[in-house]
Amino acid sequence: MNKIYKLFIDENIKTWKKFSTKLLIVVIILALIGALGLVKVMEYYDSKNSEDNYSIEIKDNWKESVESEIKTYKATLLNEDLDEESSLSIKNEIERLELALKYDINPYSRNNWKSEILNEIQSERANNNSEERIKKLEEILEKNNFKDYIEIKKQIEKDNLDLKIITEEEYNDKIVILDLKGRNEIGKEEEKTYWRNMLIYEIEEAQQSLRTGLDTVTNKLLTVETKKEKEDTIKMNIYKIDHNIPPTSYTDNYRVMFETLGQGFVIAVIAISAIVIAGGEISTEVSTGTIKFWALTPNKRWKILTAKLLSVLFYIVVITLIMSILTVALGEIFFNSNGSEYVYVDNGEAKTIGNLAYMISSYFAKIISVVIFALFAIMLSVVTRNTAVAVSFSVATYMGNGIFMMIINQFVKKDWVKFVPFNNLNIAEKIFPYMDNPMSMTTGSFATSTSLWFSLAVLGVCAVLMLVTMYDSFNHRDII
Repeated sequence: MNKIYKLFIDENIKTWKKFSTKLLIVVIILALIGALGLVKVMEYYDSKNSEDNYSIEIKDNWKESVESEIKTYKATLLNEDLDEESSLSIKNEIERLELALKYDINPYSRNNWKSEILNEIQSERANNNSEERIKKLEEILEKNNFKDYIEIKKQIEKDNLDLKIITEEEYNDKIVILDLKGRNEIGKEEEKTYWRNMLIYEIEEAQQSLRTGLDTVTNKLLTVETKKEKEDTIKMNIYKIDHNIPPTSYTDNYRVMFETLGQGFVIAVIAISAIVIAGGEISTEVSTGTIKFWALTPNKRWKILTAKLLSVLFYIVVITLIMSILTVALGEIFFNSNGSEYVYVDNGEAKTIGNLAYMISSYFAKIISVVIFALFAIMLSVVTRNTAVAVSFSVATYMGNGIFMMIINQFVKKDWVKFVPFNNLNIAEKIFPYMDNPMSMTTGSFATSTSLWFSLAVLGVCAVLMLVTMYDSFNHRDII
C-alpha cells in the first residue's frame, strides 16, 4: 500500500502541474461564472420589464365593472316576464356586488378570502339558510377578521358532515387544509399566495387520490409505491408551506436558477475535463515513451495503473467539492433569495437538507456518471494506446448517450432495455427523487422506473468489466 500511495502522490503532482489541467480548471470556473452572468442578465431584464409594466399600469376598474353589472341586473328585474326563482337569484347577486363595493372587495378575484365570503353569503341566501350565519359572515367582513373566516369555514364543513353531504374522510381532509390556511394566513394577501395555493391544490389532489384509491392524474389504481408518493407529497407540501420553502417551479428564485444552471454547466465541463485527463493517462506515456521508465522500476504494473486510477478519481472529487462550495458562495454573494433546499420524508416525517449540504451532495450524486465515463476513457486509453481515440470516443459517448437512449426507449419496449448502462446514469434523480428542476443526463422510460440499487448494480457491473479489461490489457501487453 505504501508503494501505491507514493505512486499516487507522484501521479497527482504530474497531473496538477500540467498546463492542460490548469486550463481545464479555469474553464470549469468560467462555466460557473457564465451561468451566473446569464442568470443575472435574466434577472436584470425581468426586473426592468416589471418596472416598465408597473409604470404604465392603470388603476384597476373593477368597481366600474361592478356598478355596470348592478345596473344591468336591476334593469333585468324590471322585466315582468321574469320568474320568481330567477328574480331571487338576481337579487342575491345584486346584494353580493353591493357588499363588494361597500367593503372594497374585488368580487372577481379568485384567491381573496373576502371574495370567498361574498360567495358564501350568496350561497347561504340561495339555500334559505339561517340569517344568523349570514350576519356572522358580514361581521367578519366588517372586522376584517381572517381567523374568524377560517373558523366559520370549519363550521360549514362540520354542518356538511352532519348532513352527510360529505364523508368523514373528506371532512378531515378539508380541516387539514383549513388549518394550514389559517396558521399561514393563505388568502389574506392575494399577491403572496400563488405558490402556496398551487401546493394546496397538489395536497387536495393527493387527498382525493388516497380517498378514492384512484390516481387523479393518471386515472390508474394506486399501487403501494404511488400511495406512498401521495402521502409524501402531502407531508412535504405542508412542510414547505409552514417553513416558507417555495418550489422553484412556482417562483422566480434567481439564485436557485443559478444553482441549477451552474451545476449543469459545471458537471458537463468536469466530465469533459476528466475524460481528457483519463484518456491520456496511459496512451500519452506510451506515445512519448515515458512508460518504459515505469517498466524498469520495481513497481508492479497493477500498482502503477491503480495509482493512475486513484489520481483521476481524486481530481474529480476535489474539483467537484470546490465547485459545489463555490456555487453556494456565489449564490450567497450575488443573490438576496434563499438557495436550493431539499425536502423529503423520513419515517413518516418531513425533513429538509440545507442549501450547502444539498448542493454538495447533489453535485457528488451527479458525478457518479462522470466517474463511469472516466473509467471508460482510461480503459480505451489502455486498450487502444491512442489518446485521440480514447478522448474523442468517450466525449462523443458522453454527449450523445441521452439522445441515443431517447430513441431506443421510444421504439424498443422490451425489459432488457433497463439493463443498458446509459439508462441507469440518472443516479441523482433516484437519490433525490423530489428535487426541483433536475437536469438529467439521460431520457427514458426505464430510467425512472428502476430503483437506485438496480441502477448502481448495473453501473457497478460495467465498472468491474472495464477494470478487468484495463488491468488485463495493461498487465499482459508489451509496453517496451
